[in-house]
Amino acid sequence: MMMSFAFKDAKTSKRYGALAYFLILGYIISIYIKNAPVVSNAIMFSILVVAFLSISPKEYKSQFLRQKINLGIISFFVIQLLSVFFSANKASGFDILALRLPLLILPLAFCFIEFEIITWKTILFFYVLVTVFASMAGFGYGAYKAISEANSAFLYNDNISELLLGKQAAYFGLYINVAIITIIYLLRNLESKAISTKVILTLSLVWLIFINYMLASKMSSISLAIIILCGAFIEIINKKKVLEGFILVFALLIGFVVLYELFPKTIDRFKTITQTSFTFNNTNAENSLDDKFDANKWSSGSTRKALWTCGKEIFMKQPIFGTGLGDIKSALKEKYTEKNFLYALNTNKNLHCQYFDVAVSMGIIGLLFFLFTYFIYPIKTFIAQKQYFAISIFLCIGLCLLTENMFDRYQGEQIIALLLPLSAKITGTRQ
Repeated sequence: MMMSFAFKDAKTSKRYGALAYFLILGYIISIYIKNAPVVSNAIMFSILVVAFLSISPKEYKSQFLRQKINLGIISFFVIQLLSVFFSANKASGFDILALRLPLLILPLAFCFIEFEIITWKTILFFYVLVTVFASMAGFGYGAYKAISEANSAFLYNDNISELLLGKQAAYFGLYINVAIITIIYLLRNLESKAISTKVILTLSLVWLIFINYMLASKMSSISLAIIILCGAFIEIINKKKVLEGFILVFALLIGFVVLYELFPKTIDRFKTITQTSFTFNNTNAENSLDDKFDANKWSSGSTRKALWTCGKEIFMKQPIFGTGLGDIKSALKEKYTEKNFLYALNTNKNLHCQYFDVAVSMGIIGLLFFLFTYFIYPIKTFIAQKQYFAISIFLCIGLCLLTENMFDRYQGEQIIALLLPLSAKITGTRQ
């Protein structure tokens, strides 16, 4: 039985409930449209307006205060606003905050949107389908370019996500990972009679794991492997399914070997992690999958080590409250200039680690507040409520933030602002 996308939720009013539901579906579609932030923003603000209209004004305060996970996310946005006011360059700070508005608007909207669990699952299923279609389109276009230009590099990395979809592989990898985790969750919670849905989800799972491999995004692959293996290990221990566990590990190994034999460039991409030696005055570009690895060029490992060295020196001068959100860009440029780090200066590099970025811009106070509101309190709450799906999503995002400034790109803001409040809505005994 195929899952229906018709709105059939008795928990909310038909008028505003249905409108909020279809707006969320529309937002999911919009995040895959290249260079269309105006569309996403319009839908996002519409969701917020409809969310406020969906309940009585008398319920605003009580409903808001019950949503402690979203309240924490919103409160960190307020702390960022305070950091801007204490910055010398307030204009730059407000530009950064404007980019991060989704992390205020969608968590706030989700405070007032209440659906039955089946409706939230339907939204997740829709997200999976849209992600599958988007990845097929992106990979298909990459394959076309690979054939027409006789260059297999078009089958990998940014070439299958950015050319058509406008997503860098490191960011699109998060979109894919979330869809994979969602499929696993939905498969474990499907009714036995939902055969057609199970087939679609299973085929989608195989496809998206393949896309994850082809994206060759190191942290996306590592974070997905950590979450799946940890989940499988917990399942094996709790239900004593040792044989099933061995079969899973064996199947994953076989699949990995097959993919490596057919598409070896992904593994070559991982080799750059160990290349960490650098000189700041190296003006060469960064290695890419298009060319053979060159030790004289920057690699992902050496680039991050150099950036983090700069970040550490800035942090040590202002460890408590940081530079101020509005002044981090100028502080980085000054440090790059001081180090003659022309590659970072010319390409306007950020710190490529969200935690480091928060520590440098908002100090240890801001970092601790960020960790508590985004991860420590939510995950502690999810563990107590056995919300394993939400735990997986928050951990997946947390791991991806280790090597990217996801809050500094709209393609990161779009997905994270949706996932955090959405995953917190997924409750139930079997997860």
